[in-house]
Amino acid sequence: MEEEKKEKSQSKRKKKNAMTVLGGGFLVREKFTKQFPFMVYITILLMAIITNTYIAEERNRELTQTTKTLNDLQVEYIQVKSAIMEASKQSVLAKKLANVGLKEATEPLKRININEENTKEQ
Repeated sequence: MEEEKKEKSQSKRKKKNAMTVLGGGFLVREKFTKQFPFMVYITILLMAIITNTYIAEERNRELTQTTKTLNDLQVEYIQVKSAIMEASKQSVLAKKLANVGLKEATEPLKRININEENTKEQ
């Protein structure tokens, strides 16, 4: 019998507690009003932590996207550089310019010296 009474009293307490929470009765208690500034402080801290987490995740996504773009640009740079190196080889240029009529120089370059005295007389 005593066990049944304990169970009934516990269930009544649970119902009463649930009704106080749902009805807002706990908000007017003296204990809660004393703790209210601390609760507001904790709530603000939690909101700051959540905001900070969202900002960090967004920065991480941006960093990942930028890294992918950088890798793509590096690959493109290597491909273009390779194509330029291939196109600027002496043998390739000689073949392309042969159609235009230009020939590869077979004689070494010569240096021409001009005296200043000869140029003043003329």
